[in-house]
Amino acid sequence: MFATMDRKFTIGIVDDHPIFRKGLVAVLRDEPFVGKIFEGDSTERALQIADEHEPDLMILDLMMSGGGGIPALSGISKAHPSIMCVVLTMSDCPDMAIAALNEGARGYMLKGIPGGEFITAMRSVLHGDTFVSPAFAKKLLIVAQKNKVSHESIDGLTAREDQVLRELKLGHSNREIALSLSIKEKTVKFYMSSIMHKLGARNRVEALVAYQRGNPSASTSRVHAADLHN
Repeated sequence: MFATMDRKFTIGIVDDHPIFRKGLVAVLRDEPFVGKIFEGDSTERALQIADEHEPDLMILDLMMSGGGGIPALSGISKAHPSIMCVVLTMSDCPDMAIAALNEGARGYMLKGIPGGEFITAMRSVLHGDTFVSPAFAKKLLIVAQKNKVSHESIDGLTAREDQVLRELKLGHSNREIALSLSIKEKTVKFYMSSIMHKLGARNRVEALVAYQRGNPSASTSRVHAADLHN
């Protein structure tokens, strides 16, 4: 059990699904430890809330518009390290969770989390702890241990991101990469967003160029201009 919180905490909620976001606001408003709540629906808005209000806690989705949750996490963690960020998402992909935690997330929760467990998680993070949905934690630990011993072509890229780039250099579209790696197409889009952020690339071609520079053994790419928006 947590000790009674002796003050109200400001919270930012950034999710591009308005009905879900409003429901989350309604749940949190009933809690005595919750003060002001700021809402947003994009990466840009997440950074704006952090800059203008510096809330105690920010709840972020990974798949929001404007670049996604990873760039938002990275920007907030660097500019406002005192802000505690948690991810609340539909994705149960361990690599996504690892990427989020590496960028400073203090918690990773799936959107199916029961209300009581969600509030417990918020209290835990506000007390300085890290929280991962219990049903997901074992799966995450196994993948984290595998990634730790995996060879990475460029420092900072996960083993899965390396796989995505190897598929990309063959000229494959997001759909083809998803089929090859047995993952969802939207998961490929997440990896591409994370890869471009890590490599400082503005598009897929720049990401591949940066990858090949860091991995001289990579063969010549067959990615063309038409692939930029795949």
